[in-house]
Amino acid sequence: MSSRRLPFALVLAYLGAVVAVDLMTPSNLRLDVYAALAPMTAAALCTYWQTVFVGVLDFCLMVAHHGVVNGEVAVNRVGSFVGNALMVGASIAVARLRRDAESLLERVRATGEAAQRALLRPLPLRTRSVVVDGFYVSSQREALVGGDLYEVVDTPYGTRVLIGDVRGKGLGTLGAGAAVLTAFREAAYHRRDLEGGAVAMEQGLYRYHRSAEYQALLQPERHGGRPEDVRMRAAEEFVTALVFGTEEGPGDPGVNGHVPVVFVDCGHLAPFLIGADGGVRELEPADAGLPLGLGDLAAAPRTAQRVALPPGCRVLACTDGVTEARSPDGGFYPLAERLDAWAALPTPQLLGRLRADLDAHTGGRLQDDVAVLVMERAAEYPGTAGRDVLTEGAPAP
Repeated sequence: MSSRRLPFALVLAYLGAVVAVDLMTPSNLRLDVYAALAPMTAAALCTYWQTVFVGVLDFCLMVAHHGVVNGEVAVNRVGSFVGNALMVGASIAVARLRRDAESLLERVRATGEAAQRALLRPLPLRTRSVVVDGFYVSSQREALVGGDLYEVVDTPYGTRVLIGDVRGKGLGTLGAGAAVLTAFREAAYHRRDLEGGAVAMEQGLYRYHRSAEYQALLQPERHGGRPEDVRMRAAEEFVTALVFGTEEGPGDPGVNGHVPVVFVDCGHLAPFLIGADGGVRELEPADAGLPLGLGDLAAAPRTAQRVALPPGCRVLACTDGVTEARSPDGGFYPLAERLDAWAALPTPQLLGRLRADLDAHTGGRLQDDVAVLVMERAAEYPGTAGRDVLTEGAPAP
């Protein structure tokens, strides 16, 4: 409402200026047409009730001046009366339609946001032993989610974290992303090992590609009538993913405060280890697996990599929307260099600095969706009385 006050004041000032000039000029110089622009402008820039006020005010002023006070012939009076009535009525009708459209848009946006938030839960997310914070930016305007995905699940076997990137971008990738997320959430509770979870996600993606919903999207007539193009698109839709998490049992803080972490790489970018001393290094996998959807092409199954994180260390994982973000002159975003400079910052400040710097680097025009996650050991926080939340390096009660 406050954003509409300035246009409302300007419209009133314009109307007052027209009336003042009209009063000071000869009667044969008619300015009521110019005054009629006031309610039309209000209909485009102001609220509905502000438009009604401007329209009624304009109608009263013009009719009083040209239809009553002025000694013109009756035809001119009627013309002034009818003309102003039509302009004011049209302005109010336009304002009413715009108000209804904005109300409908708000309801649709609220519904869309609720649906998208159900797909990707807001960060940060906590489990018994870790906190995962981060941010997500869709490259598609007015969308909260796109081709990137993430999830954090607290299971009896430890924390399970997923970050992934569906080939493509925008809302058209939501189907494949939802299939992988659903399979991950289910597998996290029923499969102890992360390798089995990766197999379950790949099977979920295959089921989606065989579904009637997906086949309907790939009708041959949508691809030039060639069935081979349909099969090619299904074969090319894959998901790069990194699955990682802790292997702690209930109440087990690890040896000497070290957190045992396991990684399964499915063709995704390697994560970064940010040390307590501020050092940063990339955790390159010994055997990088193929993306989800292409696993049948590999002779051997995906393998896990295990790392013991020292106290105070953090793991940062991201999608290629970060590393491949381009500046206006074509330069890629130097993520490793930035992390070296910001490694000593607390996680919220590091994430805030990273997001702001990405916007500055790209000029506010991201070419791809962006997801960044930072996992660190959880400290005690309010509201965890009686829960098994571990502090840094401290034994469980």
